[in-house]
Amino acid sequence: MLSDWSPCYSAVLRDISKLNSMEATAWTEIMSALDAQSVETCVAAAERLHAEADADDVPKLLALLETGDFFAREAAAWPLAELAGPTVLAELLKAYQRGFDEGHDNDGFTAALLEIPALFPDQVRASLASYIATAVEPARGHALWLLEFCQGEAKQ
Repeated sequence: MLSDWSPCYSAVLRDISKLNSMEATAWTEIMSALDAQSVETCVAAAERLHAEADADDVPKLLALLETGDFFAREAAAWPLAELAGPTVLAELLKAYQRGFDEGHDNDGFTAALLEIPALFPDQVRASLASYIATAVEPARGHALWLLEFCQGEAKQ
C-alpha cells in the first residue's frame, strides 16, 4: 500500500535513528505491515501504530500525512489527533482533503478528526478560528464543519 510514496518513506526510515521515539525496529515493522497485501495485516499495523506512537513520534507521523498512500495517512491521523490535536490541524485537514481528491470516503479519517474537539475543546476552538480566518475552500469548509463539534467538555 505504501509503494507509491517511496521518497518520503525512505526519508522517514533514514531518520528513525535520529529521533527519540518509537524504537526503530517497531517503526520499521509497522511501516512494512502497512505496505502488506493483506488487509488484515494493514489494519493490525494501523492499530499498532495508534497504540504505540507517542509525542516523540509526531514528526514521523506528520511525514506519513505527506505520502501518496491513503491508508498510511489515515493510520497516522489517529495518533496525531490524540497526541498533537490542535497543533497539527492544518496538516490533518490538508491530508483529509487529499483523501477526498483521490476519491476516498475518508470515514476513518473523519472519525479521527472528531476526536480532536472531544479531547481538546478549548484549544481546538482557538486553532480552528485562526485557521478559518486565513484558509481557503475546501479546507475552510472542513474547519467550519469541525468547529461544530467544539461544544462539549474535554474527555477525562
